[in-house]
Order: sequence, then structure tokens, then C-alpha cells
Amino acid sequence: MMYRKSSPRIQLSNADLRLQRRVLLAACVVLLAAVVALGIFTVRGASYQDRVKTQFSQRMYSASASAVDEVNKLGSIVTSNASARLARVRQYIYYMEQLNAMSTSLTGNQLAPNDAFTALYGDLESFESLLQQSTTPTLDARSLLLTHLQALQTYLNQ
Repeated sequence: MMYRKSSPRIQLSNADLRLQRRVLLAACVVLLAAVVALGIFTVRGASYQDRVKTQFSQRMYSASASAVDEVNKLGSIVTSNASARLARVRQYIYYMEQLNAMSTSLTGNQLAPNDAFTALYGDLESFESLLQQSTTPTLDARSLLLTHLQALQTYLNQ
């Protein structure tokens, strides 16, 4: 005959059962509250990222519009204020690049590709070299810079 070793069953009193149910109920309430709080924080975080991205894109579009205005005011020949206008265009491009970097670090979304800024800085360098020569017409360089800025604006509108 085999003996089976069995542990004696523990009988819980009604008071113990009620206490156990209350502890389980309290644990469920705490877990439910934690899930609700986590959901609220997740929704707030997502809306924060959307607001940040919207703010950065609006500011970036505004800076690109200001840069286009400055380029449009540049003439096809070298004038005395051309270098000052070109410096303001460079400031706007730098500002847009910084906004793009901040947006990337805060939201993980890049507003414009880095190649756009590389092309714009290249256009600025060629325009500045034409300004230093003082005799060369700058219409081609101005047109190229304007085209790249307008392409960036189009990209930002998408």
C-alpha cells in the first residue's frame, strides 16, 4: 500500500477570507489607477510632441519665408547692401538648421533633410564668392539660392 503524503488543508475563517478579498480588491484598484494614470500621461506626451512639432514647423516655415524675401530683395548685380542681406539669409538658414536639430532631438522627427541645409550653405558660399569679385552678375547664384529655399518651403508644406 502506498502512502501518499498530503498536507493538511488549511481552513480559513470567514474573517480571513474577507480580509484576503479586500487585499485583492485594493491591489486591483491600485493597478487600475496606475493603468489609467499611465494612459493619461501617454496621451499628454503624444499631444506635447505634436504641439512641439507644429511649433517648430511653423517657425521654420516663417524663417524660410523671411529668407526668400531677403533673397528676392537682392539684385542681379552687386550692390552695397548685398552682403548685409546675404548675412541675414545665412542667419535664417542657421536658425532653420537649429530648429531642425531641436525638433529631431525632442520629437525624433526631422522637419527637413540635412541635405537641404548643405545645399543652401553651398549656394551662400558661391554667392559670397561672386560678391567678393564685385563684377560678376549674381543672377544665376541668386536664382539657385531662391530655388533651394522655395523647395524647402514646399517640403515644409507637405
